[in-house]
Amino acid sequence: MGNTGGKKRENQLTEKGLTHRQDETTQLEERQDETTQLEEKKTEGDFIPGHHEAEICYGGEADLHKHYNRCKKNPGHVNFIPVNDFNLDHLPLRYRDVIMLELMKALSALTVLIKVKYTSLERPKSVPCFSGQYPFYNTRGSDVLRTGTGRVWRVVKYTESANMGTCPCGKCQHSDTPSKVWGKVYVLTARHVVFDDSEARQTRCVVGFDDNKSPGVSLDGWGAGKADIEGDRCVFTCVSCDLELLDELYKMWQQFDGLCWKVRDKYWRLFDVDKLTVIVSHPHGCPKQVSVGQWTHEHVRGDWYKYTYTTCTCPGSSGAYVYMPRYSGWWLSRPHSGSNSEGNYSGEDEMY
Repeated sequence: MGNTGGKKRENQLTEKGLTHRQDETTQLEERQDETTQLEEKKTEGDFIPGHHEAEICYGGEADLHKHYNRCKKNPGHVNFIPVNDFNLDHLPLRYRDVIMLELMKALSALTVLIKVKYTSLERPKSVPCFSGQYPFYNTRGSDVLRTGTGRVWRVVKYTESANMGTCPCGKCQHSDTPSKVWGKVYVLTARHVVFDDSEARQTRCVVGFDDNKSPGVSLDGWGAGKADIEGDRCVFTCVSCDLELLDELYKMWQQFDGLCWKVRDKYWRLFDVDKLTVIVSHPHGCPKQVSVGQWTHEHVRGDWYKYTYTTCTCPGSSGAYVYMPRYSGWWLSRPHSGSNSEGNYSGEDEMY
């Protein structure tokens, strides 16, 4: 009886997985058809929503390398640079400055792989910033894995004297002596990657996944905070009692902020000339890669700005920070959102 029940359950899961695959394929075809119709009606200056670039893994993490090897958007990934190989020669001639290299190193150190293992029941059916159905609407309530990218947006550490209680990370929750010194790591990503609290609590961020020999360190997701569905931005919270990691991320966060201001002061006049745009991401949930390109269009909605660009991205790049020398400050939150007929495009942020 037990064996028969196990096989029945296995068949149900298989059928469920196939249904998810069919639903997602149908959803993608519907989005493509709608995008084609919208393109026919497009007038100059309009922005046409496109498709998300989170990576979907129905077979779990074992699927990631398969997706990488079978990628149709960027076969061979020749325009992605492994983070450990990146150097000044990969930048345009006028930007080959040590200060730029230091900034890229800091940005890379703050870039994280995001693994989400739940899809919220609260996801809407449609929103203006995506054509067709909103990403993962058809998989609400499921544990289908998806991956994206994020950037450490802020770091706060609590000492015992702060009276913030004990660390709520998974390790401490199962310990008889939970740490009284811990911290919060705020992570910026696209909202279609991490939608709300229910998803944030089922999310893990991997810091330092730079190559296959460096698996990185995981942070437990804890909750979602600042979020904007129209601008496709979300800042969610991870928690940790790894004091060495917290100190290193805090140092990199401050260093990145200072370097951004220095680079802006030196290069902002070239913003409309060279249009430099750099993205550090985890394509297909694989080790960290750097891509360099140019922005092509600036789209304005009131006080909000988004950009399209030639900088290479792949599924798994959703949520990666879009860096441009014109903008400075750790608070800036313009993540990669998706791609359409114009190219790749960001979420929105205010002009500062």
